[in-house]
Amino acid sequence: FDRMADAKLVERASAIHQEMVTNATAFPSPSPSLTQVRSAIDDFQEALNAAVGGDRVLVAQKNIARQTLVNLLHLLGYYVLFTAQGNRLIALKSGFRLAKDPTPVVITKPTGLKVENGDQDGVLQVSIKTVPGAVAYMHQYSTDPALKEDSWMSVTCSTAKCHLAGLQPGTKYFIRVGAIGTKEQVLFSDTVSKIAA
Repeated sequence: FDRMADAKLVERASAIHQEMVTNATAFPSPSPSLTQVRSAIDDFQEALNAAVGGDRVLVAQKNIARQTLVNLLHLLGYYVLFTAQGNRLIALKSGFRLAKDPTPVVITKPTGLKVENGDQDGVLQVSIKTVPGAVAYMHQYSTDPALKEDSWMSVTCSTAKCHLAGLQPGTKYFIRVGAIGTKEQVLFSDTVSKIAA
């Protein structure tokens, strides 16, 4: 995405958005949401149209809107890899193009998980030690003491630190972080619990 021409980026992003809408059952809870992605596409298209005359300020605004869209597409791509769990057919339904199979970098289990209350109510700050070879991290939380797989909510972050917002103060949350490697490798940290303030 970083090297695509502006018009081509709008075209590719729109195609990905449409494919993921069409195949919503394969991708039930995109992170970032498809609404966020659609909004970023529209904002970039609007800024692109406004910058046609070459005005410096409008071009700068266009570049900011472009980077916002590219960042969201990268995060959405990580979500697709995590959700597909190595199934290329499912991944292809997202509209993303899959690279040729790389030589995988073997990642290790994430360690050093820390969970602290944030500055605002209902926010937990989650961090782990950086995992060499990881391309993204899936920060997950659950309120289910049995830790059933379908109880986990996921937030995809490109770094080992992430803020979990919109939580219920006074509720006990179980937290784990999955490191995502090349070729859809995923390894989870141990689980810790924390009561949101």
